[in-house]
Amino acid sequence: AACSKKAEAVEFKVSDLEGSVVYDFSVDYKDGATAGELLEEGLTANSIPYEKYADTMIDVIGDLEQDHTNWSQYWSFYLNGEYAQLGLWEQTVAAGDLVELKMETYES
Repeated sequence: AACSKKAEAVEFKVSDLEGSVVYDFSVDYKDGATAGELLEEGLTANSIPYEKYADTMIDVIGDLEQDHTNWSQYWSFYLNGEYAQLGLWEQTVAAGDLVELKMETYES
């Protein structure tokens, strides 16, 4: 008999300005998928409303929204605890990865 292996997943955590995790979910890993693609899949599967900005950035998740006026409030993207070097829709992920979106403030 063939061994059935549980699908590996990518975990997502979304935090508010206070650092509290407001959404926490996993999405089955797909070969070659980007963090953004899996994020959209997970938000949709969990009925969490979201909006994209310029089709390459997350803008709104639930009731958390970036500030377009002076960008004082924005989403930061972390992959496995490190600040990501690529955008959500450019960064491919691996099974077992942790993707974190944190609402942060910009202080000039």
